[in-house]
Amino acid sequence: MFVGGSNWFLSSSLDRRTVLKGAGSAALGLIASTCGPSSASQTSSAPAQSATAGGAEGRETVYVFNVGSKDVTLIDVANRQVRETRPLGASVRWLSNEQTYWDGARIWTYDFPNDQVQAIAIDPRQVAVTRTIGGLGKGPGHSLVVLPDKKKAAVNVAGDNLIAFLDLEHGSVDSTLQTGAFP
Repeated sequence: MFVGGSNWFLSSSLDRRTVLKGAGSAALGLIASTCGPSSASQTSSAPAQSATAGGAEGRETVYVFNVGSKDVTLIDVANRQVRETRPLGASVRWLSNEQTYWDGARIWTYDFPNDQVQAIAIDPRQVAVTRTIGGLGKGPGHSLVVLPDKKKAAVNVAGDNLIAFLDLEHGSVDSTLQTGAFP
């Protein structure tokens, strides 16, 4: 769980039960800066500047990805209020400021429905999965990292003991690398 270097959430008097309802195993990420026009060169650790999700032009937004309910809760940073919860249809388990998941237009992560790893891209403006690269192998997965060129990514496919290298532009697998047990 991370809050982009800010501790506003931890020190607030906001009713945490309201925010955390259904998010017991959620990943909390401050990714509001991804919607700004100059965000193409920013990574997940960039300071938040603006968000447009939910029609909230110019407002910082925290996205709480709820694993069990496969939805995302949008929280307005300025007033510390839940703005809305939207269905996502995927369980986002891991977004970290220690890895790059932003390609300049989408947030890349993974899911493994029916124990099959797939890469998913989330458009932060629509708050929706807009691209899926499936058929990566047996799950679970534990992380997806967008590579420095922002056109490729690597994701571990732990059940098949491999790393899959993805072509994000074409939505395909470039290659795989066999590893030791459970990478």
